[in-house]
Amino acid sequence: MRTLAGSTLISALILFGIATPALAWEETDQQAYYNKMSLLKVMLEGARIRAVETNDLQTLCLIMSIGNDVTVRYVELNPNDVEISNRLDGMRNDMTACLALLYNKE
Repeated sequence: MRTLAGSTLISALILFGIATPALAWEETDQQAYYNKMSLLKVMLEGARIRAVETNDLQTLCLIMSIGNDVTVRYVELNPNDVEISNRLDGMRNDMTACLALLYNKE
């Protein structure tokens, strides 16, 4: 494969081999949102357990706030997604309750 044709073939295989997986990583706003929220859900569950065990409401409220920020940004970019807009309303209510508990504790 040390000929020009061989080099061209190898180059083409490498190019298409690298370009194809890169295209698979392109994701929509909704996919990116769900990926972020999946990670935050794991963190939120850990924070809930910690809040119950050690009364650490600050961490719980902080992670809820991050989830709200991610959701607000998504809704700004996709205002027609009614499902996520409705979810944001519930998330805001949950965070308000968390903050109320936090400030009443202090």
